[in-house]
Amino acid sequence: MRIVAEARLEGEVPLWVHPEWAERFPWLVQGTTGSGFHLGLFGDQPVGAALQRWRALRCVTGMNATVHARQVHGADLAVQSLDGLGGMLVLEGVDGHLTNRSGLLLTVSVADCVPVSLVDPVRRAGALVHAGWRGTAAGIVGRALEGLGEEYGSRPADLWLHAGPAICGGCYEVGPEVHAALRPHLAPPDAPTPVDVPAVIAEQAVNAGVPDERVSVSAHCTRCGPGTFFSHRAGSPGRQMGVLGVR
Repeated sequence: MRIVAEARLEGEVPLWVHPEWAERFPWLVQGTTGSGFHLGLFGDQPVGAALQRWRALRCVTGMNATVHARQVHGADLAVQSLDGLGGMLVLEGVDGHLTNRSGLLLTVSVADCVPVSLVDPVRRAGALVHAGWRGTAAGIVGRALEGLGEEYGSRPADLWLHAGPAICGGCYEVGPEVHAALRPHLAPPDAPTPVDVPAVIAEQAVNAGVPDERVSVSAHCTRCGPGTFFSHRAGSPGRQMGVLGVR
């Protein structure tokens, strides 16, 4: 597992991207928006203000359309194959998306949970998932790997995976039941202790066949960082978006 610090692109939209991917995959849009740019659609902020920011996100990424969903901390994903769509599509009840269509920006809402990007550069296909501890325990990353194989013929050995900005292993204290769900092969602690969800995701990916050198985890913590990202545990109602798309 490699630790990578995302870099902020210049401009009014705070978009933090994997610098190595940006250089290696010029056809790819990937990153996580930052604080001060609240994109949540299901909270208390005025919808008009949120949609204006979504339009700015589409503009800066050069995408024709965005896909989002009301997430349920599950492991269901949707294949996105829309053609000619402009604007925004909002689904219900899924926590991840797959596509190989250009001009379509996949998005997941996060504010401590992990935005996980999987990319197949051979077939120019990708998946983006929202992985909190429940989704991680339910195998959402494995479901994304399987979905990429079923839909596009992707093989784990062809894939790259990055776990974006999320709460770090030192800040995320949880009970024994969460430890047991995430690592059932290990004895859980007797009391609440921190758990590193991005590290669990990286372990799952490598065990599924993604090459270790192609698996990376963000150096940014949403909780103990300098306020670069919204953090639910720190009391923020804001939400940033993990984004992924094919130019």
